[in-house]
Amino acid sequence: MADRESLKRNLEWYIGHQEELVKTYSGKVLLIKDGKLVNAFADMERAYIEALKLFAPGTFTLQPCAPGPESYTVTIFSPQYCI
Repeated sequence: MADRESLKRNLEWYIGHQEELVKTYSGKVLLIKDGKLVNAFADMERAYIEALKLFAPGTFTLQPCAPGPESYTVTIFSPQYCI
């Protein structure tokens, strides 16, 4: 089961270190656990497969590494709610 506070801390850690992480890992997917970088991967699929070998689902963060808030902000569009 996901620990919301732990996942929130992972995101806050990423945002706080984003600028320096982008210098080394831009374009990679970061595996973050307990506010620490565990590893970086070329794609989300490989990151997820490897993360599951180490940790239970919902206990880690897979974060695309890119500059700007777009890398950690999700916009959801649903035609159902458009007028």
